[in-house]
Amino acid sequence: MPPPGLTYYPDTRPGISRRRAGRGWSYRAPDGTTIDDREERRRIAALAVPPAYEKVWISPRADGHLQATGYDARARKQYRYHPGFREFQEAKKYDQLAAFGAALPRIRRRVAEDLRGEAGERDFAIAAVIALIDQAAIRVGHADYTVENRTYGATTLTRRHLRLGAGALRLKFKGKGGKPVDTVLKSRTLERVFGQLHDLPGRELISWIDDEGTPHAVHSGEVNARLSEIVESPGITAKTFRTWAGSEAALDAALSAERLTIRALSEAAAARLSNTPTIARNSYIHPAVIALAEEGGDLHRLTEDLPDTRGLRKTERALLRLIS
Repeated sequence: MPPPGLTYYPDTRPGISRRRAGRGWSYRAPDGTTIDDREERRRIAALAVPPAYEKVWISPRADGHLQATGYDARARKQYRYHPGFREFQEAKKYDQLAAFGAALPRIRRRVAEDLRGEAGERDFAIAAVIALIDQAAIRVGHADYTVENRTYGATTLTRRHLRLGAGALRLKFKGKGGKPVDTVLKSRTLERVFGQLHDLPGRELISWIDDEGTPHAVHSGEVNARLSEIVESPGITAKTFRTWAGSEAALDAALSAERLTIRALSEAAAARLSNTPTIARNSYIHPAVIALAEEGGDLHRLTEDLPDTRGLRKTERALLRLIS
């Protein structure tokens, strides 16, 4: 449900439609009348729905949580949400981060246990995906994005995207939005895991084999279901790893910075996530970390007498203290 001040109004309810009118648009209210009100037309124009979108639906309510939908040139449904609803959703995401941090040692223990199984088992493959997301901070991946855009994530990577070396792995591929990802991981465990996976049939980097010997890719839904099973919370998904990683990288930069700035924190998170500093700042750094640069904070307190929590790095323990 939306926050106070906004109304839940989905695109299954009557909305405003648009039609070409010369070089501009004519907008029709749900009752079929033409919208001439200047303020209402200004609100609609501010939504910036691209001219190429088809089957455009626009909310007749300025306080609707969903303001517009339409289909792009690839027939993909696109959404325009009320700014207040986006902020509400972002806050909910960060509210779950402390619970994720507290559960992370449990997640890592379960992953380590499953990776002691046999390559080819479904649990082994799902654990390999989670381990890769955890250590490389990459997206989980979706087959549709790979087909449409030739972009990849943990579940859709192929063997050509990985190079194995002595105690290290190099991942090189095109991520979401065409952003190049080139990262090196130093992990004996992952070297062993991907060495075993490489011996399986199929082109996917990570797969499992059924009783008939057919290889299967892991899907994002399987990864999220496993995480929900481990932490007993449906709100924690593969995406949460990136928010955690971005926040940890930003805090690590704050703890070592001579001059604390939001730009430095954003650049550190962006480097970790293979993203832009703007996106990292807006979507992947916990507000409490940003507040250290905006308002100042006792950084010494964050690292003083930290509990020796197995399964969490020092900066992760400091982050958990900060946001709890």
